Amino acid sequence: MKTIMYLHAGAEMYGSDKVLLQLVTGLDKKQFKPIVVLPEHGPLEKALATNNIQTEVVAYPILRRKYFNLKGIFNYASGYFKAGKVLADLAEKNHVDLVHVNTLAVLEGITLKKRIKKPLIWHVHEILLSPKFMWKLTAYLSAKYADKIVVVSNATGEHLKKAGYAKKNQIITIYNGINILKQLDNSDFRQEFGIPKNAFVFGHVGRINAWKGQEDFLKASLKLMPDYPKMHILFSGNAYKGEEWREGKLKKEINESGFSDRIHYLGFQKNISKIYRTIDVLVSTSNGRETFSLVVAEAMSCSKPVISYNIGGPSELIKDEETGYLVRPGNIDDLFLKMSYIINNTQLVNALGQNGANRISSIFNVKRFIDSFDQLYERINNGRYE
Repeated sequence: MKTIMYLHAGAEMYGSDKVLLQLVTGLDKKQFKPIVVLPEHGPLEKALATNNIQTEVVAYPILRRKYFNLKGIFNYASGYFKAGKVLADLAEKNHVDLVHVNTLAVLEGITLKKRIKKPLIWHVHEILLSPKFMWKLTAYLSAKYADKIVVVSNATGEHLKKAGYAKKNQIITIYNGINILKQLDNSDFRQEFGIPKNAFVFGHVGRINAWKGQEDFLKASLKLMPDYPKMHILFSGNAYKGEEWREGKLKKEINESGFSDRIHYLGFQKNISKIYRTIDVLVSTSNGRETFSLVVAEAMSCSKPVISYNIGGPSELIKDEETGYLVRPGNIDDLFLKMSYIINNTQLVNALGQNGANRISSIFNVKRFIDSFDQLYERINNGRYE
């Protein structure tokens, strides 16, 4: 049995957190023993413990903008080298055979690989657009030190290749796997948030940050609302720690919109399937940093059509006019037209949604995802890097 140490960037339960949980719980336990190392305590730690996955918390620094100054660089370096010894001791104690780094924001895998002299897989879930030097730096480091770079979409891989450092066949695409969410009941959030049963609901799910595009969704919705009195919209998600002001800004815009009675801010919701039961259509307005979009895939798995900007991962998940509609990125008018089209042709919703669920179950299923990693780990542990 081979032991794999996973280094992750947080302990919450958003996209890459869920993917990691799915991977380590689904592995062939006869061949592989996972050990997950997190930089902090949180819901992911509890979920891992519930699934009997060995989990350690080591306070290593994560590459964030707060370190992009002289004081930040000093603090990062100090924390990085201090944590490096702790991670190496932990790896040697547990006889680790392979290191799996689950994001570009975690650089600790580099020194760990050097110290224990074991292979390194770098699992990339993000597309870094700015600052440009950080994109070039992480592309260089991953290419130099990773035995394999796994990307979650072809768009993610192409962006890394543009930096010019990746070796031939070093980057491979393994799409995230999606479980068809179990419908344990038929409850939704409509009664709780005052949404009529006969309302047509567009929903936006995701972190409130600089690139998820909640404001674009709000602008397009506000153009529609005067002509569609039964239309409601909802937002689900919260901001990163230290960026709570973004939530305040969004709430302020909602309150001043003139339609606040039909705009619902749910915050973070643990029961994601309940959100999808509430909405009729998901809208994704992320910019070019969206590498896969677990939210888009989850909505499709719940038979919900998706209207999305035609970028990154969503453009690989969605079949235009078959499972939803692709929109010119950043074009509010085009987004408005697609939303207007579907609310005027509600008879299409069921067919589009069913097509989406079929596409997820056939191409983006969990078995294919887990099998791909089982095979990759086996090849690398046998010294095969093709």
